[in-house]
Amino acid sequence: MGTSGSKPGSKPERERLRHQLLAGGCGPARIAAEMAGRWQFNPRQAWRYTHGLSQTAVAARCNDLLGDGRAPMTGKRISEYEAWPQRGVRPTVHVLALLARVYGTVPRALLGEDELPLLPEPERLVLDQLPPAGQDVAPASPEPGRLDAAAVRAAAHASGAHAERAEVTEVGAITLEQLDHDVVELARTSILTQPAEIFGELVRVRDRVYQALQRRAHPAQQSHLYLLAGQTCGLLANASMELGCYGAAAEQSRAAWVYAEIIGHNGLKAWLRGTQALIAFWSGNPREAAHLAKAGREYLRHGTGFVRLCNIESRAWAYLGDVRETQKVIGMGHHAREHVTEPDELHDLVGGEFGFDEARQSFCNAGAWVQVGKPTLAIEAAERALRLYATDAERNRRYGGEASARLEMTDGYLATRELDAADVALDPVISTSATAGVAHLATRLSDICATLDTPPYRNSREAKELAERIRAHPALTTG
Repeated sequence: MGTSGSKPGSKPERERLRHQLLAGGCGPARIAAEMAGRWQFNPRQAWRYTHGLSQTAVAARCNDLLGDGRAPMTGKRISEYEAWPQRGVRPTVHVLALLARVYGTVPRALLGEDELPLLPEPERLVLDQLPPAGQDVAPASPEPGRLDAAAVRAAAHASGAHAERAEVTEVGAITLEQLDHDVVELARTSILTQPAEIFGELVRVRDRVYQALQRRAHPAQQSHLYLLAGQTCGLLANASMELGCYGAAAEQSRAAWVYAEIIGHNGLKAWLRGTQALIAFWSGNPREAAHLAKAGREYLRHGTGFVRLCNIESRAWAYLGDVRETQKVIGMGHHAREHVTEPDELHDLVGGEFGFDEARQSFCNAGAWVQVGKPTLAIEAAERALRLYATDAERNRRYGGEASARLEMTDGYLATRELDAADVALDPVISTSATAGVAHLATRLSDICATLDTPPYRNSREAKELAERIRAHPALTTG
C-alpha cells in the first residue's frame, strides 16, 4: 500500500485509505480501526486521521463546544494527548468525552486496551457507565423535541471539564491570611510610628499583593487582593503625605481609588476621599479639600468613617473662614459618633490609620474652632483630647496625637492672650526632640512663632523667649 518516497501511514496514504473506505460505505469506527491496524496509530490519532483533521482544527472544535472565549485547548495540547502514554499528557475522562464529541464516537473508543489500566480507578468507573467502544455516535443534532443520552452526557462532561479548570487557583488561603495580617498590623503600627520607619515595609507588602494578583485566582480571591492593594496604596498615600511628598501621596491615592472602584468597596472609597481631602488641605487647597471630604460622605452616611470625613471637612471650612459650615459639619460628626450602631469593617475592625477615635476628633475640633475665632471652644476640645490620650492604653495612642492637641491648645491660649498658659501647653512639645517626626510640626511651630512676632506679643520679653525656644526645636533647625 505504500508509495515510493513516503513513510508508512503518511498523509497521502491515510487520505487514500479514508476515501476508499468511505466509498465502500464504511463508517468512522471501521476506518479508525483499519488505520490503527495498518499503521499502529493509537486510537486518538486514528480517529483524528479518520476525519482528516489537523491537531489545530481539533483544538478549535473543542473550544467551540466548550464555548470558552479564552480557547483553553490548543493543537500542542492535542499532540500531548496523542503522545501519551510514552510521553505527553494523560487525557482525563472529561477530555476524552470532549474529543469523542468532536469525532462522533464514545470516550472509551479513544483508549487502547493497554491504556485503560493506566487511568485512575474513578475515571475507569465513569467510562464503564458510558456506551462501549466499537460503535459510531452521530454528531448531528437530534430531532426537534428529542435529546439523546449521549448529548446529555457530553454536556455534563463539558461542564465537568470547565469546572475542573475553574477550580484551579494559585493563591492559597494561607497567602491571603498572611497578607491580611500584614496589612492590619501595618495599619495599626502606622499610628504609632514615624512614616519614614514604616514606609519600606508598606512597599514590601504592597509588592507581595501585586505579585499575588498576577497569579491565577478565583474571583473572590481576586477581589480580596484588590482590597489589600487598595489598603496598602492608601497607607502609602498617607505616609507620603506626612513625609511632605504631596504629589506622590496624590498618585498613591489615585491608584488605591482604582482598586476600590474595581471591587465597589464604599468604605475604602470614603476613607480615600478623606485622605485626598487631607492631601489637598496640606497642599494649600482647602476648598478642594472641603469638596472632597463632602463627596466622601456619599459612600458612608454613618459610623466612624462618616465622623472622620466631617472633621476633615470642618478643618477646610474653618481655614476658609466659613463659620456656619464649620459648625454644621462639627455637629454632624458628633451626632454620628453618638449614634454609631454597628462597627465598620475597615474603620473599626481594621482600625489604626483607617480608624478615627474620639481623641483625634477632639483635637481636629480644636483646630477648627481656633481657626474660626472661637478659642474657648478650641481649648475645651484640646483639653478633652488630652484627657482621652491620658487614659488610653499606650498601644492605642496615635503617634503625635498629644503633640497635635497641645499645638491647637497653644493657639487657643494665644488667641485669648494667655501667654503663660500657652507656654505650659507647648512645653511638652518643644522640650523634647522625640516630637520632631510629627507630621506638619515644623509648619505649625512656624505659625506659632509668627503669632508671637505680632501684636500684642511683639514687645513681650516672655513671648520672645518662647519663640527662641520654639526655633531651637529640631523640627525647625534640621532639613
